[in-house]
Amino acid sequence: MSTTKEWFAAGSWSEGISVAAHESVNIDEFYKQYQANTEAWKAVFEFMKQDLSALEVGKYPLAGDQAFAMISEYDTKEPENAKWEAHKKYIDLQYVISGEEKMGIFPLSEAQNAMEYNEQKDLIFYGENDGDLHMATPEAFFLFFPEDVHRPCIKVDESAPVKKLVAKIAVAK
Repeated sequence: MSTTKEWFAAGSWSEGISVAAHESVNIDEFYKQYQANTEAWKAVFEFMKQDLSALEVGKYPLAGDQAFAMISEYDTKEPENAKWEAHKKYIDLQYVISGEEKMGIFPLSEAQNAMEYNEQKDLIFYGENDGDLHMATPEAFFLFFPEDVHRPCIKVDESAPVKKLVAKIAVAK
C-alpha cells in the first residue's frame, strides 16, 4: 500500500482538475476523509472541472447532504473585519475563482475566545487569535478541517472583488 504522500502526489483524487492543493493542506487528514467519503469528494472535484467563472452566485447540490457548493462574490475585508471561524460537521474547500485574498489558518487546539457554536449553520466564530496568513489565488484551493480555525476574505493591499467557490464536504466519523 502506498503512503499518504504518494497517494496525494499521484493526484488520482483530483478527478483531473487543473488546480493544485495549497501547501497548507493537511495531507494526512485529507487522505483519511477522502477514503471515508470518496463519492462526496469525487463530486466536488468533478464540479470544479467546469468553468466556475461562468456560474451564477448561489448554492449547488453535489452529493445529497454529503457535499454541496456555494459560489459567492464579495469585496475583501480589513483584517479586523474578517472573523476566525471553524466548523464541526463539514470540511471547507475554499477556492478563489477570480481575484485574490489572504486566508488565515491555525490549529483549533490553540484557539481562544470562542463564541457560541451555531449548530444550524455549523459555525463557530473566535475572537482575536494569531495564525499564519496565506495568499489565496486561482492557482490553489484550501482545505479546512474541523481541527483548523480559518479566517478567509482578508484584503491583500486594498479591498478588491473576489469570486469564490466554497464546497462543503461532510466530515466522516
